[in-house]
Amino acid sequence: MPPAGPPDPMKAMEAMEPMDHWMTMFHGYAFLNFNRQDGPSGGSEFVSPNHVMVTSMRSLWGGKVSLLGTFTLEPVTIPPEGSLELFQRGETYKGVLLVDHQHPHDLFVQLAAAWERPLSSSARIRLYLAPVGEPALGPEAYPHRLSASENPTAPLSHHNTDSTHISSDVITGGVTVGRVTVEASGFHGREPDENRWNIDQGKLDSYSGRLTVAAPAGFSFQVSSGFRTHPEALEPGNQTRSTASASWQRGDASSFFAATLATGLNQTDEGREWGHLLEWTWKFTGKNFFYGRVEKVDRDVYELLHKQQRPENLPRDRVSVEAVTLGFVRNLPSVPGTETGVGADLTFYWFPSRLDSAYGSHPVSIHGFLRVRFGSHGGGHGSMGM
Repeated sequence: MPPAGPPDPMKAMEAMEPMDHWMTMFHGYAFLNFNRQDGPSGGSEFVSPNHVMVTSMRSLWGGKVSLLGTFTLEPVTIPPEGSLELFQRGETYKGVLLVDHQHPHDLFVQLAAAWERPLSSSARIRLYLAPVGEPALGPEAYPHRLSASENPTAPLSHHNTDSTHISSDVITGGVTVGRVTVEASGFHGREPDENRWNIDQGKLDSYSGRLTVAAPAGFSFQVSSGFRTHPEALEPGNQTRSTASASWQRGDASSFFAATLATGLNQTDEGREWGHLLEWTWKFTGKNFFYGRVEKVDRDVYELLHKQQRPENLPRDRVSVEAVTLGFVRNLPSVPGTETGVGADLTFYWFPSRLDSAYGSHPVSIHGFLRVRFGSHGGGHGSMGM
């Protein structure tokens, strides 16, 4: 059986032969999510993580050109200070580091153009240009990973592995020979600012490289590393990020299993910060999903206790935090062209007892949600339809 999962409209389109007119496709998802984070640092809320992806393609210069757009309404559906998530950290709100919150994504997640041309029956080149896009660094970003497709929550290791999926002024060149792809990128290394509606810009001050191997039997492996110039608004200095991941997919649209194992290391003048992840989604009997995520991340004790950036004059004090999420989704009857499901998950945590004052001794967080996926594809001249 060839490796597969539920059909990804974008990947299916990328595999199509280009034509002399534009072909357009879109798909997306939205969660209506009740989020209850336990303990003194938690709370309750209703939020809606969501993404919409649009691709148009046609033949050009002996190959094919693709116009890529990814958008989200999270600046409206998630509070500006982010959604509640224990032990999460990254980016800022009103000049203060976000701790125990996952920031909303920018309206413009990706605005890019890609051109690809075959060199032979087994080799091709690709050029990618994006005012907003994803450099060759890290595994496939979690909003697009099949192994994370039923989980409404960002990984705690997001800022160790795939947070660069929204970067400014990206230029990437790549060569694929057989199952091996080598890519190199130049981009602006700063994380997005607090304005979620604009397009951030900056000089090409960062770079990265990635090696990907599409192995037989549904396996894929990547290793990557990148140098980022002053990526954090509140943390001085530069950062080197290195990642490695392995993924496996098997099955078809009615029944599949997908898993990702990833690790990421951020190196700064202050030392190393690790993030590790194992996640999976299993679809069975056509309409049931069992998913999970296991993580171990490094965190700063001062940040967790005081909910702000550690002052530079205080010594570094890091601890490891572990989290395990288990969830289930059941698909419901829905209108053609959509896939609707209702689900819930629980997250359990392990951490040093000196954090009990901020988190309690045994917090357990819960999500209950309605999930909708949708999609369409078009034939010629920019038309859209089912």
